[in-house]
This record gives sequence, C-alpha cells and structure tokens, in this order.
Amino acid sequence: MKNSTQRLYDKLNEFISKFYKNQLIRGGIYSVSVLLFFFLLFSILEHYSQFDTIVRSILFWTYLIANTFIIYKFVAIPLLHLNRYGKVMSMGKAAQIIGSHFSGVDDKLLNILELNEMSERDNALIQASVEQKIASISSFSFATAINFSENKKYVKWIASPLLIMLLFFASGNKHILTESSARIIKHNTFFEP
Repeated sequence: MKNSTQRLYDKLNEFISKFYKNQLIRGGIYSVSVLLFFFLLFSILEHYSQFDTIVRSILFWTYLIANTFIIYKFVAIPLLHLNRYGKVMSMGKAAQIIGSHFSGVDDKLLNILELNEMSERDNALIQASVEQKIASISSFSFATAINFSENKKYVKWIASPLLIMLLFFASGNKHILTESSARIIKHNTFFEP
C-alpha cells in the first residue's frame, strides 16, 4: 500500500496532468477559431479586392505564420508538457494553484512539500507533522480544481466563423470563399481580374 506522501504526490501529478489537458482543449479552441477567422477575413478581402501577387503572398504567409505560432503556443507546448517534456509545472506551483482554489488547503499543501523535503533527513518529528498535515487535506481531490466544462464558453469563438461559412454556402455564395482562398493559396500566380 502506498504511503500518504506518495498518494499526495500522485494527486498532485493528476492535477498537473489535468491542468495541461485543459490548456490543450482551450488551445485547440483558440487555434481553430483563429484559423477560421483569418480564413474568412482573408478570403472575403481577396474576393472583393482581387489583390496582386504581392498582397496575396503577404496574406498567405501571414495566415501560415500566425496559425503556426498559435498552434505551437496553444497546442504543441501544452501537449509536450502533458507528456512531461520541457519545463513542466513544479509541485510547488501546482500547490499554489490548488491552495488558491480550495480554502481548506490554503498554504498547507505547500508547507507539506517543504516539510517533506526536510524530512528526507529522517527527522521523525517533521515526518509526523507531514503525516498530520496530509491527513488534514486528504479529503480534497485536487483534480476537481480544473473544470473542463468551463471551456464551453469559448466554443462560441468557433461557432461564429462556422455559422458565417455556413451562411455563405447556404446562400449559394460559396465561390466567395472557395475561389478567393484558392487564389491566396496560389499566391504567386497572376490572375486576370
């Protein structure tokens, strides 16, 4: 059977994992919404302005670079952290976040981590204090501090551009998006207005 300190570390690791999953979900929503928004904006601008090759190239590279950066920052980095690559959140930082979320935990969790580092020198009094503090917060499930359903409020950022795209297709004006986006993709090709 695991000792109470190991169970505490397991709960902290579960929290950290859920924290990065939440960042990944939110990052996916940001990425898709920005991708769709810029697609709509650039396609409509190209349709009504019929830019030359230089401006279309600027639009193409802006779209590509902006979306690559957003996917890297909001999807790739949390995915790497979720798999424990790079600079992952420390137990102390996780303890601070959890302490701010649960009023019954406050600084106890951070104190436990600090005391546990000291108790590695086999000080029985410190170890007893650690065990007592762990027992006082053992009823808390740290992972509940992260609520995935809070991401629902960000789905509107995806729904809005999708609805606009649907309106273009339903009204028979899909050519505004398809033809102009094809011209942006072939940004080096001259098109007769």
